[in-house]
Formats: sequence, C-alpha cells, structure tokens
Amino acid sequence: MNNLKLFDLLPNGVMIFKNKKIEYINQHLLNVLNINFLDKNSATQILLNTLKVENKEVLFTFFTTRDYFVHNSKIVQIAHTKHGDYDIFSFMMIYPSLISAEFNKKDIKDTPKINIDKKVAKFFNINDIKRITVLTFYKGLPLKNFGDIIEINDEFIKISVDSKHRISLLEKDDILLISNTKKGTSILHGHVVKNRDNIFTISKFVLAEDDMHLREGIRIKTFDDMQVRIDRQEFRVYDISEKGISIFIDDAVEEALLKKKASMNILLDDEVLPIDAKYLKTIYDKDGKVLKIVFTIFPTNESDSKIHDYINKKQNEIIREIHRYLV
Repeated sequence: MNNLKLFDLLPNGVMIFKNKKIEYINQHLLNVLNINFLDKNSATQILLNTLKVENKEVLFTFFTTRDYFVHNSKIVQIAHTKHGDYDIFSFMMIYPSLISAEFNKKDIKDTPKINIDKKVAKFFNINDIKRITVLTFYKGLPLKNFGDIIEINDEFIKISVDSKHRISLLEKDDILLISNTKKGTSILHGHVVKNRDNIFTISKFVLAEDDMHLREGIRIKTFDDMQVRIDRQEFRVYDISEKGISIFIDDAVEEALLKKKASMNILLDDEVLPIDAKYLKTIYDKDGKVLKIVFTIFPTNESDSKIHDYINKKQNEIIREIHRYLV
C-alpha cells in the first residue's frame, strides 16, 4: 500500500491500522468528526474521547469487535478487511431510511419456526454467494466480520470465520449470516455444530427477524450485578441498554403485574435509579414458558448518566476480555 492518500478520494470514512497501530485516517472521516484541522495525535485523542475508548491499543479492538458506533445520534456502520499487515476499517453513516427498508426475501419463504437448511443451500448456490457477513454476540457485544464459504450442502454450510467469533461459543452456538444480493438482504439464524481452526460448520437455519442485526445501542448482560425494584419486589435484570431493559420473570402472573407498570427503580452499586418504563414485549423459551419481559426505558438525567457509565464500563471490560482471548 504505497499511497494511502488515495483513500482521501473516497466519500466514506477510512481508518487504516498497521500491526494494530494507527497508520492513516482519511480526510472524509476527519471532516465528519470536525477534526480535520488537528495533527494526527490530537485528532486521535478526540476520536478516543468521542468513542469513550481508553487508549489507542483498545481502539483497534473496539473496531474489530463492533459493527457500528454512535456519533451525534447517528449510527456509523463499520466494515473491516485485511491486506497483509494492514487492517482497513471503512465507516458509513446509516440513515433511518436504510434501517427501515423492506428487504425482499421471496427466495426463502419458510416461517422462522421451520428448519430451512436445504432452501438455504439452494439460495446460496443460485446466488453464487462465496463471502458473507458473520455476526455473533458475546455478553451482549456484537462481533461482526466477513466469512468465506468453504462448502455448502443440504445439511450444513462450512465457513472460515475471524478468530474473534470463537469466544462467542463460550456462551452459545447461535450465529447470524447476513447476505446481500441484487434482490435485497437476507438474515439467517443458524447454530455452530462444529468448530475447528476458525472453520465453523453451521446448520439448523431459520429465517431471522427483519433488522435483528441492527441495534440502536449496545445491550450489556448484567450477570446479577443489577436488580429492579417494583412494588417492593426485586427482579433480576438480564440485560440493559440506554433505551431498554429486560427482566427475568417466573410466570404469567408476574408478567401480568409488570406489564401494567410505568415506572421502576434500578438497584445498581448501592444506588437507587428511578426510571419511567413502557412495556415492549415478553420473551418465551422454546417450550412456551415465560422467560423475561422487555421494557423501553426513559431515565432521569441522573439515572441516564449512571446507566451510561455502567454500560461503558462493562463494554470496555468485555472488549479487554476479547482482546486477551485473541492474544
């Protein structure tokens, strides 16, 4: 890569790392962030502050373990590719019109509850899909990169994936494959049935919900260090974002009680954080048993700051954990 300044001609943001160290930031990205007048070190520091990332070393892991970040209330999608010692990150703003677009899935018509492995194989072969976006989650953090298809048959798809996806298997074997064709985008939910040398064998496919791969904010699993109090009862929190919370419940009686509630208190680090809430949906397990209930939340200014700090702290802990796993 002899002339990195050529990336300044692109209408999207580009950041290039060499051996995990910042090598180049193109002009478009500097303009979007309003830091085009600064030297490289100052511009990098502003970027770290904007993303709330601790240092330059963590920045590389931040980009490799996320599929987007939020800037000025806009979602910036991250695409990642490698070229020798270089890691090239491309950034594109996603506008609401793109997020809400209706995708054409007439080639795969089965319902989400029906296994569609044979139709998936046919779909991939007809469209000659060789490379696909792979998305997994670890402790609520999305891990996204490209994967190369090695083998397809009626029983499974074998894909070469980025090594970071292996850490997701410590939690569960779920995986999303996102394919783009001339007819639109299809999102397939499968399960990793075998993993060897970054080669995932995936089967048990179903058609995923529209836009389930897009999130307005990071959802962090709380691992029992947060509860909510409603009418003097305390409930365990499954995960939380800056706009939503999901709460473990035991039965339909608790569901009926909580669905009517418009406020609750979050118990975090010996603090009580009052929030307004609006029932969104109930999640059931595969046997139809009530599992958890999900609310949209509207924190006060003080509660919002505390929740933001908690999510940011947990996010950085997870990023460091992923980095240690990959080393």
